[in-house]
Amino acid sequence: MTNTTTDKVSPQDTLAAAENVYKSTQGAADAALAAASRRKLDDAEAAAVQAIADAVTGEGDRATADAARARVEQLRRDHEWAQVELQAAEAATSRAYDQIVRARRGVVAEEIVAAHRIHNDKSTRLNKLLTQLPELLSELIPLIAERDASHRRLGQELHAMPYDEWPNLPAGEPITAPDPSASPNVMVEVPRGAIADAIAAGVAQARVAAAERQRAAAYGEA
Repeated sequence: MTNTTTDKVSPQDTLAAAENVYKSTQGAADAALAAASRRKLDDAEAAAVQAIADAVTGEGDRATADAARARVEQLRRDHEWAQVELQAAEAATSRAYDQIVRARRGVVAEEIVAAHRIHNDKSTRLNKLLTQLPELLSELIPLIAERDASHRRLGQELHAMPYDEWPNLPAGEPITAPDPSASPNVMVEVPRGAIADAIAAGVAQARVAAAERQRAAAYGEA
């Protein structure tokens, strides 16, 4: 019993093969176009006219005129056939180009499948970060709000103290915080799609958590 295996040709290999065929058909089309030129036929017809005229005037012989005629007839047949070969070469080139286009679609289709697989792979670093972002923001937002409230209070206390009693602070960022009632929210541009959705989800979670804390505080459940 003989075991046979069939190796699947990759879309990239199919595309490369199609491109090679297209190059060869282009070469054949160029050769056919050159062969379809009327230059030789025009020259032969001019020579035949001269040979016949020479035979009529006696400056030449009929055999030379007959030979010129035979050459013209042969070149006319060759020219007609060259037109057929040119059409065939052009058709082959067009067919080969269609195969390239189809092969390229195959490559793109494979890329789409690969991208879909990666997009749905929860173990990728990107997907892990997007999964973590809403939770991080929902935790970060109330922590920043709490810090800002503390910084605003301390800032007010600092400015109420005599200057000579101000503490000596080491180098670093001041502990100032924006006044939420005095300035609008700052608009930050982020790419549309996954990042914006993750940020919106984190903000929404933070709002729900803040509302729950306010409700608990109102009912003495905090």
